Parts: sequence; structure tokens; C-alpha cells
Amino acid sequence: MKKLCLLLTALAFTQCVNDTLTESEVSDFVTSHFNEKVGYDDAVDSFIEDIGEDLTVLNTLWGQSRLFPVENVEGDWFYEDSVTVEIFDIYINGGTAVVLGSDKYWIDGEATSTSRFCGTVIRENGKLVWKRYAFASENQRAADFVWPSVDGEGALDSYNAMRNAMVNLRNSDGLKMSDSLVEAYPDWASAHLGQLHYYILAGDEDNLRSKLAEAQTKLDGATAAEKTLISAYNPDLTREERRNTLAKALGFAGDDPMIRFWYTWTLDDVDDKIAVLEAGLTRFPESSVLNNMMAYVQMDAGDLEKAEHHLNVYLRVHPDEANAYDSMGDLLVEKGDMEGAKNMYLKASEMHPDFAEVSKRKADEL
Repeated sequence: MKKLCLLLTALAFTQCVNDTLTESEVSDFVTSHFNEKVGYDDAVDSFIEDIGEDLTVLNTLWGQSRLFPVENVEGDWFYEDSVTVEIFDIYINGGTAVVLGSDKYWIDGEATSTSRFCGTVIRENGKLVWKRYAFASENQRAADFVWPSVDGEGALDSYNAMRNAMVNLRNSDGLKMSDSLVEAYPDWASAHLGQLHYYILAGDEDNLRSKLAEAQTKLDGATAAEKTLISAYNPDLTREERRNTLAKALGFAGDDPMIRFWYTWTLDDVDDKIAVLEAGLTRFPESSVLNNMMAYVQMDAGDLEKAEHHLNVYLRVHPDEANAYDSMGDLLVEKGDMEGAKNMYLKASEMHPDFAEVSKRKADEL
């Protein structure tokens, strides 16, 4: 962000150093600019007055800056009933000010949109105006995850750590974290996810049924995404029923890589699997679980070069994950590089207890 702001400053129409701006007048200008962006047609004139000649705007989705079409400003743009702004920082260099902040739009007491912005303010024709403006809307971010439905210090961090262990197949870590979360938050259904993950992969149906039943007693207050994901661990589901359940979960939390992985696992058609994973990787190109899954799908499709690419990404971004090395070992076996595969398996076996036996056995079998 700092580099972007410096770039905006460099691009700004530099004013005479004697025309130095003050932080208070810049702050007042920015605050009033956003506060006045309401009232339909009543907002148009004041909004246009704040726009400098040849204002350049960068919406992060556009990919390039564009001249702001001031002639297209209409009252319909300003339908919210209030707009608030929070200024994070103002950097002044003579007659140029760079402002970092966040604006929030409200309708009937509900925040309907929030953006982060970095803009350049100058004095032009005797008044302050925007000269450069870059922004990113929070609505553009990936936000549809299975979020925890509890509040508590450290709850989100612990939950994310548990999920990270799960998707990287450090299953015993996920189990321990899940046990701790269940103890700390006895009414939180999703605290059981690490347990459910561990027991379904271990084929331990008795413990799976027990933990699932316990989680299902805690669904009051859980989100639809939480409820649906938990129900997908039911051992009585057929493959088709599990697929349909996970498809429903994706509808509630379409950005969630863990759900996308499980859903892909239930599909039969290789092309369908690739399409589902590509959609997730477009959003999260560094995802460990999606790259790992894609590598195995590409191996099944016979494209070892693409499989190696995805495992290279996995290893590069997550060099401390034993599963990345175990997976690379599987690929090298497919490529006929038994010595390389053995080295990968042995490295994985030394990195984490969950891989000590299985990866060592693979190495010994070569």
C-alpha cells in the first residue's frame, strides 16, 4: 500500500511548494466528500465539485487506471442514506496529499459496502479536489467460508490452525486442536471438525458416529455452512448423497477450499474435477489442498507435467508440510524416478509423525 501511495503521489499534478496543504483541511475535505455522497440528485453537484481535472481512478478489478467519466455522474449513484469514512493516514508533500482510508455505505442502519482507498488530493483552481484515486471493495474479496459461529479471544486463530492441519493431512494435529476447541467452547459444533476429519479418514466409524452425534446437539446458532459441512461427515451417506450435501455447502460457502476439496473428491468425471478445482485455484492459486488435489487429478488424467507444476507450487509455498513431499514422491514414482521418490518419502517421514509410517513404508517398497 505504501508503494502504491508513493506511485500515486508521483503521478499527481504537483503543486507549487508554497501552496502547502494542511492535514486538517485535507481531513475536512475527505470527510465532507464522503458524508455528502447521499440524497440522490442532491449529491451530484457537491460530488462533481470534488473531482479534479483528468481524475484518474483505479478499481482493483479493472487492472488499469482510467479517466473518471465525470459527465456520467447521476443521482442514482447516491442511493445510500449515509456514508462514513475512516482516515488511516495523510501524507503531505507540499501541495500534494496522499490519503489512506476506508469508506462505508449504509442503508437503514446496515453497512452494505465497505472499501479501502488510497487517493491523492491537490488544490486546483482554488479548491481541494481528488486527482488520483485507487480503491478496493471488500465485496470483491473471498469471504464465503465456513466461519466460526462463536466469539472468543483466539477462537478464529485456533480454528484456522485446526483447518490448516486438516487440509495438509496433519490429522493428529487437527484432532488435538479440535479436542482443545471442544473443551474451550463446549457449545460450538464446528469445534468438532478436526475430530470428524480424523475419524472419517481413519475409518473409525464408532468414534465418528459418536463425535458427529455430539456435534449435532450443538447446531443451535450455527451457520448454514457449518450445519451442512458437519452433516457431510455422516458415514451413512452414499457417495451421491455426500456429493449433493457438499454441493449445498459450496452454495453457502463457495470460497472455502476445504469444502471444494471434499466436493471434488466425490466427483467421478475427471473433467468435472479439473473444472471445480480450477475455479478454486483462480481465487486461491497458492492453496495447499487445491494444488495437491489438482496434482492427483492430473496424474489420473495422465498429465504429469501439470501435476508436477501444482506440486511445485505446493512445495514452494508450504515447504514445512510433510504432505507436499509425500505427494511429490507419488508423482516421481509415476515418472519412474524411484530414487527421487524415495528421497521425498523419507523426508516426509522425518517431518511429521503422521507420515512417519506411511511415507517410510512407501520408501521401503521402492
